[in-house]
Amino acid sequence: MNDSPLLDFDDERTAIIEPSMWYPRIDGLSTAAVMTWMPDAFARLLDEHAHEVRHHVQAETLDTKIYEVDLGGTPIVATLAHVGAPAAAALLEVLVALGCSTVFAVGSSGGLVQQHPPGTVVVPDAAIRDEGVSHHYAAASRIAHPDPTLQAELRAAFRAVDLEPVTGHVWTTDALFRETSAKVAARVAEGAVAVDMELSALATVAAFRGVRHGHAVYMADTLFGDEWDPTELIERDTAFRYQLLLTAARTSAAHA
Repeated sequence: MNDSPLLDFDDERTAIIEPSMWYPRIDGLSTAAVMTWMPDAFARLLDEHAHEVRHHVQAETLDTKIYEVDLGGTPIVATLAHVGAPAAAALLEVLVALGCSTVFAVGSSGGLVQQHPPGTVVVPDAAIRDEGVSHHYAAASRIAHPDPTLQAELRAAFRAVDLEPVTGHVWTTDALFRETSAKVAARVAEGAVAVDMELSALATVAAFRGVRHGHAVYMADTLFGDEWDPTELIERDTAFRYQLLLTAARTSAAHA
């Protein structure tokens, strides 16, 4: 019998610490947001667009700035997230508390299948919940879903800039050093084409909070060969990554 505490879901809607206790709503803040884990692309977004810092998310070891960026006259919220489901989920909670109701996310992932090489854009239809955060927001199940309408918008937006996306599941895991060959094979067998560390948590938190979440990743490192190949993860193509971020940001702006 599996008696993991992660299976002890509590459906109580109010927690002892609610995000709004620390992060009150900001009047006039854009309701549309984009978050990313690509610092080079994010720096270029700020370089090329007028922006201002609207909030600081401070903790013991970090100071995350929440920006409002002007995209051709339309302001959106933009922020650089920290890697991993707990940090990303907490940041989404902050964005929702501040007033965001539509949040797009875009980052890198590990490729799991040979037919989708590095550089492939993925707009997933679902995520496999192999992380811990989501189990505090929804009862245990295998799958979480980003907003299907937003995913369709992202696919159309990428096609419009000649980046043909693929679909499929993304396997979300907390443990990047425990991606074994057997686990990769099992996840591929249930439809995964990529692995990341945030998607299923973000999708589940968004559903719990009643906000909309869209998500895209691209294949960076690969886990389908005889050895791990981190080439694309190390040799970053900033122009390509910026195109991904800008596309997601413009899609978000349509909801501002």
